[in-house]
Amino acid sequence: MDIRARKGLLVELSRLSEMLGFPQVNGDVSRDWSELEEGCGFALPDDYKEFVSAYGPGCINEQLYLFHPRATRGEDGLRLDMLWQQASFAYGELSLSHPEMYPYPVHPVPGGCIPIARSMSGNHVFLRPPVEGMQKWSVVVEMGNWFVLDMQFTSFLWGALNGDLFLPVIEGNPSFEPVGTVEPY
Repeated sequence: MDIRARKGLLVELSRLSEMLGFPQVNGDVSRDWSELEEGCGFALPDDYKEFVSAYGPGCINEQLYLFHPRATRGEDGLRLDMLWQQASFAYGELSLSHPEMYPYPVHPVPGGCIPIARSMSGNHVFLRPPVEGMQKWSVVVEMGNWFVLDMQFTSFLWGALNGDLFLPVIEGNPSFEPVGTVEPY
């Protein structure tokens, strides 16, 4: 990441920390993500990884669960690879019977959307890899309908927390509650 992009990312994370409080985990992005990214064969967007490594697994506004690659396993854990498995199975099965309702493939389908968060009501937030003609990742929200938002994860989160999105993904006063723990290195 070049210096200009890094500076912009730090500003974005600082704005989010003003709303959500100081990050509690402040993980090592490289160590947090290297094993997962090596296993799946692609690198996720830097802004998303920085935020998740800083805050860890948790719940935003008691409404949206964010998953972490090194979250503890089990009932209380919000481990990212487990979300991937669950979402892949669920969306795969549902799309067989109602393909018109599931217009986007889900990882591990090549080029599929990557599940990163789940709402209390079972809706998902995805990161969509760059596709032909697009250079950047985008955010996809499934709430019965699928909405593609041409923005980075941190911009999505900022807009959702401020009420600037047309989607009611996160409502109320901004808060972040850690859920579970992160496994040690």
